[in-house]
Amino acid sequence: MGVSFVTTSINRIQLLRGDLRGSRQIVRPPWAPDEFRFVDACERCDACIAACSETILKRGQGGFPEVDFSQGGCTFCGDCVKACTHGVLAFFDDLEQAPWNLIAQIQDNCLSLNGVVCRSCGEACDDSVIRFKLEIGGKARPLLDETECTGCGECIAICPTQSIQIHRLPETAVTEAQASVGGAKQA
Repeated sequence: MGVSFVTTSINRIQLLRGDLRGSRQIVRPPWAPDEFRFVDACERCDACIAACSETILKRGQGGFPEVDFSQGGCTFCGDCVKACTHGVLAFFDDLEQAPWNLIAQIQDNCLSLNGVVCRSCGEACDDSVIRFKLEIGGKARPLLDETECTGCGECIAICPTQSIQIHRLPETAVTEAQASVGGAKQA
């Protein structure tokens, strides 16, 4: 009888956190640089956490700020960036660039996909990127416009079955401006 191995590619940060499966995705505040630069530069002063009017920034593992979408969504007000006196969170030079490379994804346990009337996520989405297409059998399939989704997370807290998750877009979608700490203009 042979032995089967499942391989998962994890990075050094995940290894040090004990996330050997690479399944725990940490979301940093908007306008944060990549994980390695963020962890290296963040002073863990909690200024961004205190400045968050939506109270979605929490102290995570190691004392670093993390986004907790179970509390609500991000309005991209920029208060966390303005509060960061160390320049770790910084507006990008390109003002049209998204504050992070996140997108919502609707999972198969969605009530609407399983014939139960629910449109909570669509009603919560300020940008109206979640719409519903009626199908045979009484189902209303949620359709998410991936080109317009900001990854704000507003749809996550409202979902009664926690069927919506935030995922990172491929790194190729992230521009160089996101990778430089402190090299961006403050608005």
